[in-house]
Formats: sequence, structure tokens, C-alpha cells
Amino acid sequence: MALEGGITRRAVLQAMIGGAVGLWSGCGSSRVRRRGQPLVVWSCGGSYYCLLEFNKRFGEAESCRIVYSSAPVDNLTTALAEKPRNVDVLVGRSGPGWLDLVEKDRLADEPQVFALDPCYIVVAPGNPRGIRGLPDLKRPGVRTVHAPTASNPSGIVVDLILMSADEVLEPGIWDGFMDNAVEVFDCGWKLFPPIVEGRADATIARLSLAMAPQFRGKVDLIPIPAEVLANMGKAMNSIPQRVATLRDGKRTDLGRKYVAALVGELGAEVCPKHGYLHRLSQQAEPYREFFSIPISRERTRHCCGASRQALIESRRESGPPAEQ
Repeated sequence: MALEGGITRRAVLQAMIGGAVGLWSGCGSSRVRRRGQPLVVWSCGGSYYCLLEFNKRFGEAESCRIVYSSAPVDNLTTALAEKPRNVDVLVGRSGPGWLDLVEKDRLADEPQVFALDPCYIVVAPGNPRGIRGLPDLKRPGVRTVHAPTASNPSGIVVDLILMSADEVLEPGIWDGFMDNAVEVFDCGWKLFPPIVEGRADATIARLSLAMAPQFRGKVDLIPIPAEVLANMGKAMNSIPQRVATLRDGKRTDLGRKYVAALVGELGAEVCPKHGYLHRLSQQAEPYREFFSIPISRERTRHCCGASRQALIESRRESGPPAEQ
């Protein structure tokens, strides 16, 4: 799928380590150009659009250069844990890779949760099917689409949301959603054209994806109850978005300012535009407990071909994350 400027998202995500996407924040004005080391920021691909705007604003405010790279967070944490690298700040979805960085002493400070990225029900503009919640997705005639083999949280996390809804709300939601599926994809980005074009009525996707520039305003969004998301066990780790300063960067002090700004007022101004529920936002109140989810070693893996019962047992065996 092409992004702005004709660049494909896959190309952006592959541009890590040796082929960074260099973004020189504030370079349109000579008065903010500075010599010396730039601030180097890595993030997961889901944060791409959000950090494009945030980096520009922060770079202008601090008169600094920012070199920014976007890639899958597991790839980034693996690369950073492998050996010291000149990276100042890491931003990304929660996951076990953050614990690798703690164990390898790569972090200068404790990771902070600055925002949440929960999944929402995505429906056609105007909601012509009158969908009000997850139970409506099992109604006969409601055409659904999903991406079971996509990277998380577009893949197996959606399965776990539906299974959680079976337990918390009413039975049969997972079965009904799957029975109503008219198309199946391998990527979360592919879920939206069928909704926009009227070939499908509903899907489930993370909020930041639904707020990407190419989809924003073209679909309607219905929140999923916090109690359903809280019942997902290990999949809860797909919701918190973390940021931390890295020990091996060259601009640690500036990196700490970056983290403070992302956690603070500037982040609260920028993040909601891109689908993130910032910790200072009133919209995050129903999900407040998710800001304290500890990093877990459990991975939410693809389970292609596994039975529904096996998926349920996998979730139950892991149990909910321990409270801090």
C-alpha cells in the first residue's frame, strides 16, 4: 500500500539500521539548523505518522536535528539488544523485547507508557448496519473482514478480543464474526478498502491504523469495552505504547527531553490526532488500568490452523499480567 509521496509502507518498515529514514526536523528554516550529533529516534511502524508530526514539533522547539527510523518493534529491540548502537530514543508497542533491553542494560531510564492503542470496531461511514457493539458482529447479514495472519495486533489479537467478548458479553460472537467473514487478508492495512468501498460492513482494527491519513474520516469507529480488552490475558500487552532513552546514544540529555515531551503536553496534543489515547487525555479514562500493565515475556504469536479451543486454552494458560 502506497503512503504519501508514493513510498510504500513496506519500504518504510524495511528502512531500519543501515537504511534509516532520515527526517531532519525543522530543516526548512536555517535558524534551527545546528552542528553536532542529531537526536536518533527509532520506533515501531505503527507510530510512523504520529512521530512524523511529533518529531517536527519537537525539533523546532529544541532547534535540533532528528534522524528517525521506523520498523517492526521486535526487529528494533533485537538489534538494540545485540550490541550497543547510536540510538537515543526507542518508541514502540509493549512486548518482551523491552525486557531484553533491560537485561542487556541498554536503557538509560525506565520505559514509560505514554499512550494506548486499543482496537476498535470499524464500520462504514454513517454505520448503515446500525452496529453498536461486538454482539452485533454475529448478526446474520453483517459482512465482516479480518486478517488472521497479519502481524499483531491485527492478527491473533483480534481473535482473542472476540473470544474475550464471548466470555464477558455473550457467547457466539467469535463464531458469528467468522461465519460472517466475506474476505480474509494477511495485513491489517488491507482491512479498510472493503469497508470504505462498501464490500464489507465491519472489522476490528487498532485505533492508530484507523486514524492513518488514508483512512481518517472515511470510516466510523465504535469503542470496545475496556472489560473485554482486560480479559485478553497476554494480548493486553499489545495496547500500551512505551518510550525510553537508550544508554548508548550520543544525546542522552536531549533524549530525556524528548521522552518528557512525548509523555507530556506536546504528546497529548499530537498523539490523539493519530489515534493514540494519550495518558493525559480524558478519552483514556476508561482504559486507565492499561497504563500500569507491566512488560511481559509472553508473546502473542500467530496460531494459523489452530482450533478455537486451542487459542482459548493458550490465552487462559498465560493468565492476566501480574499487577505492579
